[in-house]
Formats: sequence, structure tokens, C-alpha cells
Amino acid sequence: MATPVPHLLLATLEKLDKATFQTFQWHLMQETLKGFTPLSIASLEDANRHNTVSKMVEAYRKEGAMKITQKILENMGMIDLADKLKTDGKKDQAATPQSSQDQSAVMETTQYGAQFVDDNMEQLVQRITMVMPIADSLYQKKMIHDEDYSEITVALTSMAKMRRLYRALKPGGDVAKSAFYQILLEKQSLLVEDLGGVGQK
Repeated sequence: MATPVPHLLLATLEKLDKATFQTFQWHLMQETLKGFTPLSIASLEDANRHNTVSKMVEAYRKEGAMKITQKILENMGMIDLADKLKTDGKKDQAATPQSSQDQSAVMETTQYGAQFVDDNMEQLVQRITMVMPIADSLYQKKMIHDEDYSEITVALTSMAKMRRLYRALKPGGDVAKSAFYQILLEKQSLLVEDLGGVGQK
């Protein structure tokens, strides 16, 4: 099964130590490749590896994010790592038959959304105040059970509602978390963007 591009990029960035990763981010803010607009300092400030991958995919799409990552690694003298990323990308592209592309896209979206929801739990719990419209949508999609929905409804504060919502998502695993992420894109798009999330291209 092909590895999603964001996962390939993340695995590559995780091979960099802290100082090297910061140098990589600095290159993203420079004119590294013709036709690729540098990312802003503000967009990468305090950005971890997950968020950096999200920003690259959002700005350059998947193919462009792969290309600029390879170029930066080459500029940094990390030729072996750049070649490995290029080779892995080609292997995965060849390993994905045309007939399975739609299924792979669905799986990639599910994995990305679930990862975002897990990584940003505390921020989402603290910053989402209009919880019931989200809970209503999840309930209508049958992603949370009747009892869980009732517990969310009677919780006294937005943070309490959000914590119960997170507990309600656990039985549904990545599929339920991904549905939550898609609802956030619709109802809390500015918050998602602020936390480094992107819609799948």
C-alpha cells in the first residue's frame, strides 16, 4: 500500500535534529525554487514537524511539497536523504494502481484528519466554544452514540462538552476523528488554519 505524501514528508523531517530542522524551516522562508513562494515567518513560528508538513502541502500541494523538500535537503548537503525521499515517492506512486487511487485518497484523508484531532486535543478543547453544532453533526452522521450525545448536551461548560465529545469519538477510531476534522473545516475553518491544519488537495 502506498504511503501518503504527508507521511513521507513527516518521516523525512523526523530524521532531522532540532537545529537541522530549524535550518530546513529557514530555507522554506527563502526563494528556494522558481515559482515557489517562500513561506512567511509568521506561518512557521513555533511550527512543529506536523504543522510544517501541513503548511507545505497547503502552499505547494503534495507534488510541490515533495519537490521543494528534496531541493532544500540537497541545498543543505543531505543528498542521501533527498534521494531516499525521491525514491520512496516514486515507489509509492508506482505501487498505487489507478483503480485504487480513490480508496487511497480516502484513507489518506482519514489518517490526516485523525492525526490532527489527536495532536491538537488540548487546543481544540480550550478554544471551541460552540460545541453543540459540532456534536449535532457527528450525531447525525452516527459517529457518536445516543448516551454520549446526551452527556455532551448536559455538560455545563464548553470545555466539559469538548472533553466528553473526545471520549465519545474513541469507539469510532480514526473514521470518527476524521469526520470531526471535516466538520471543523466547515464550522471552524479559521481555527483549523491557525493550528496548521489543511484540507486534502
